[in-house]
Order: sequence, then structure tokens, then C-alpha cells
Amino acid sequence: MRLHPAVRVVGGVDLDDAAAKDLETCKTMLEQQHASDPEAKLFLLGSKFGKAAVTYGEPMLAESSAWTTEQRTRLHTALSHAYAAGHDERRAGEQAVLVLQLDPDSEQLIPAMRYLAKAKRVDEAGQLLASAPVPKLAWQESARIRAAVELLPPAAGRDELQRARDAGLKIDAPTTARALRRAGDTAGAQAALGADTTSRAGETGEARQLRLDVAFDAGATQAVADALGDWVRKSGVSAPLGYAYARLIRMDPMAALRPDLLPLAAWLLFFTAILVLSPAIVLFPAHYRGTVRARLGKPLEPLFARIGLRHAWFAFAVLVAALQLVPIARFGRDVSDWLPTLGASTDLQRQLALSQIWATGLALLGLSWVATRLSWRDWLGSGRWRLTWLIPALCCLAPAILGLLAGRHVLQVDGADAHATLIVALITGMKALGGLPLALLMVAVVVPICEELVFRGCLLGGLSRHLSFGWANLWQATAFAALHQDPKRALFYLLLGLVAGWLTRKTKGLTAPFLLHAANNAIFVVTWAG
Repeated sequence: MRLHPAVRVVGGVDLDDAAAKDLETCKTMLEQQHASDPEAKLFLLGSKFGKAAVTYGEPMLAESSAWTTEQRTRLHTALSHAYAAGHDERRAGEQAVLVLQLDPDSEQLIPAMRYLAKAKRVDEAGQLLASAPVPKLAWQESARIRAAVELLPPAAGRDELQRARDAGLKIDAPTTARALRRAGDTAGAQAALGADTTSRAGETGEARQLRLDVAFDAGATQAVADALGDWVRKSGVSAPLGYAYARLIRMDPMAALRPDLLPLAAWLLFFTAILVLSPAIVLFPAHYRGTVRARLGKPLEPLFARIGLRHAWFAFAVLVAALQLVPIARFGRDVSDWLPTLGASTDLQRQLALSQIWATGLALLGLSWVATRLSWRDWLGSGRWRLTWLIPALCCLAPAILGLLAGRHVLQVDGADAHATLIVALITGMKALGGLPLALLMVAVVVPICEELVFRGCLLGGLSRHLSFGWANLWQATAFAALHQDPKRALFYLLLGLVAGWLTRKTKGLTAPFLLHAANNAIFVVTWAG
């Protein structure tokens, strides 16, 4: 109980300060007089945090074999918390698993499941959940069901929901709907949400998104339109609603024409216009720079005779629009929303791969016009290649080659790396759809063809009419790095783009930069495909 400020000082003594000193004295006495007592050690461990707790607690592991089960459980729990505070996810997860082996009903169940799922030990995570007793409180069980939906195979969440029902627990409607939806029971999810009598006045964005997702799954375009209209009225236009509206257009264009959804139509048109007009940031200044050079009698010889700025604009706009709009229209939400669960969900990985295949295919279809403006000589190059030209290419690939030999690519993956998580999930999804051949075909052949046509063929080719090669190459390489949206490895992508542009000029064609690009991507696929 906290004392009133007026009575914290008694007889000239600050009670808070005195209590703190007494506590430190107690700790010192325990360390000196009860150094071998497990209870004393666990008490002292509980007063430490982060690295200090790890340093103090790790030596206890060797001697804890003689401790009671309850004491060992407390030790592993404390260490799991300490490792988690230090962002050591692997060790925190290992300790959580040890806790569950000692106490299946521990609160460490969900952290242990997350660790096992991330380590591709999904079956073990499912076994931990199935062997854990159903908790007495509904909110605790709801958290377990949500974890099962997120981390385990589709039926796991539904099975855990049934265990909760058998135990007499009443699970909230959103959690019930998530479990049933994940198991493919769209009708059951609709029924659960429809029977929910809770007021929607304070409904969270996550709950609204769930209602929207269930309506999408059911193909109930009218329900989707109603949900979008209600959401717009309550919170106004936002990017997530615009994404969902794009998916509604794909499903039922007429339903998307409702008057209350016109603000979303305006947002989507504006978003598309931004994508299409984005090349102007570079191309307009380049055009005027080229005009000045021409008036000064300093014209430039373009890399490709039939490629100009309008082709560069068209190609870049087509690529960006396809990569952005196709996933939006397919999923109705930003793919980054899936990042927390993407690594553990094969279903999401397949969907991501299918989306990439569609986006790349539509981009190539749109780029066919500019592709025909390049002759076979422009594609293959002219003149003799020199072995010395391989030196910059090999230097560029050196990190990837060394990474392959060491079992790692320059694109190393950790839980906080959104871009790496996304790309590795894409490769895994490709493998799930068509094995390693499909992953290599798409990532190491089709994607490099598409990107080399846009960046080295059209963007570099168009800019070279108006800027010196050095500036043109820098601009296209910067755009190439920016497209990958990976700040951690932006310098690597910039270097790859610069060397590819240099090879384009030296060989007067796109084959050499394509081979460089394909080699890098192939190394990535081979490294991470396993």
C-alpha cells in the first residue's frame, strides 16, 4: 500500500529509501549466507532483469538437475524472460520449451509455440498445445486459439476451439470466427460473427478487417460493400480500405459503384495516378537537361536507337503498377500485414507466390510493346566480350558466392527483417507450387528479364539520350535499389544496378547484365531453397 506523500518521512527517515536499503541488505545476506539454497537463488534471480538475469541465472542450469520440478520450472521461466528482454529469440524459445516439458500448463506455452513454429517444428508446437490442459479462464484460452490460428496448420485452431467448448468455456465471436475461417469453414465464421450481439460502436480495426475478410471469403460482395461503407463513415478513407475496395472491384465492379464507396474510388484513382506519374521525378529533369545539351551542340548517342524517355516512363510505370496493384486487387490488403505469420504459413506463402507470378506475367505482357523496340542485337549485344569485364561482375557477386559457400546469402534473414522474410516466403511458396524448378524459373529467369528490360533497357536507354552515361547509370541503379524497398541492403542493390548498367554499355546489349542478375538470384534461390 502506498503511503500519502505527507507520511513518507517519519522521524526524519525517508521510508522509501529505507525500504530500498533494507531490500539490498536482505539480498546481500541471502547471497552470503544461503548461496547454495535454490529458493534464495531463485528469489535473487527474480530481482534481476535482462543481461544481468542471464549472467546470474545461466550457471544455475548445471546444478538445477537436483532441484524440484517446480524450482526448475521457475528457473527456465526466468531465463526465458531474460533472453526475451535481450531479444535473443532462439534461447528464449528453447527455455520456454523446457518449461512446457516440466509444466504443460505454463504461461510459456505461446512463446514456446512461436519458437517451434519459426524453427519449422510445427508438429512439436501442435503437440505442446494438445497436451496442455485447457485453462479455466476464457481469455487465456482465446489467446491460445489465436496462436494456433497464426502458427499451426489450418485445423489446429478449430480443434482447440472445440476443446474449449467441451470444457464449457465461452469463446468470443472474433476468435471463434478466426479459428473457423482458418479451417476453411467460412459459413461457420459468418454465423459466429452474425450471432455476435456485442456493440460495434467501439469495434477495433482488427475486428472490422476480420468481418471484411470473412465476407470476401464467402464471396458476399454486398456484405463487403456494406462493411466498407460502414468503415468509411466511421473512420474515413484510408489505405487499407482502398486496398479492400480494389479487391471488390475485381470481384463485382457494379457493387463498387455505390455512392457511399465513391471516396474509395477517388482514393484508388489517386493512388494509381501516383504510381503512373512517379517516373516524372527523374524523367522531367532529364528531358530538360537533354534539351540544354542539344542547344549547346552537345548531343548524346543513346545506348539503344529506338528507346527514349517515353519508353522509359511507360516501362517503369507498368512494372511499378503491376507489382503494387496486382497484390492489392488479389488480397485486398497490404502483404506486409502478413509478415508476423508469413514464415510459418505455407498457405500464405503459396498465395504470395501466385500473386508474384500474376504480377510478373501482367508486367511482361504490358512491356511487350517496348520489348519489340529492341532488336536482337540490342538484346544479345554486339562486339567481342572481354574477360576483364568479369572482374566487376565477380566483385559484385562475391558476397553472394561466399555466402553460398558458407550456407548464407547476402540477404540474411532474421525475425525483424521484413524484406528478407517476404522474399524467403516467396521462394518457399514457389517451391510449394512447383518445386525448385519453378522457383528458379521465376526468380532467376523471368524476374531478371523483366527488370533488365525496364532498368537497363528502357530507363538507362532512355536517360542516356539526355544525360551523360555516369548520371544515367546512377539514376537507373538508384531506382533499381529503391524498387526493392530494402534499406538494409540498398548499397548492395545499388552496386548490382551500377555494374549491370556498366555491362550494358560495354556489351551494347542486355544479355550480360541479365546473366549477372540471374546469377545473383539463382544463388539466392539455391541458398534458401533448402
